[in-house]
Amino acid sequence: MRVLFLTSLIGALGVCSVAAAQPDSAILCLDGLGVSHTATCHSATASRLSPAPDICTCNGPYQEVKTSWCARNEQPPADSADFDRARLAAVHNGSLVGFSYQGKRACVPLGPGG
Repeated sequence: MRVLFLTSLIGALGVCSVAAAQPDSAILCLDGLGVSHTATCHSATASRLSPAPDICTCNGPYQEVKTSWCARNEQPPADSADFDRARLAAVHNGSLVGFSYQGKRACVPLGPGG
């Protein structure tokens, strides 16, 4: 009985640490036309359970912009030249948090596990 309780307790603590490890915002690397380029990300944790990277930076001449993570099964707006221009114009103090385009929230998908 004690082993089952301890196993459950350790599992619950692991879930809490994974939720706490996910950053509140994602990083986009935008060029001068508003096109998003890949950020270089590294995980600062030893856990393989967290789908979100901890530290992301932009290499090259790109503007580093914070934005929201997509919710589960949420899709960001489709990439287009109009979206790129609107996204670039919406950047305020290095952030796109709260920006939406054609009724869809501009966000970054967590990936296949998120």
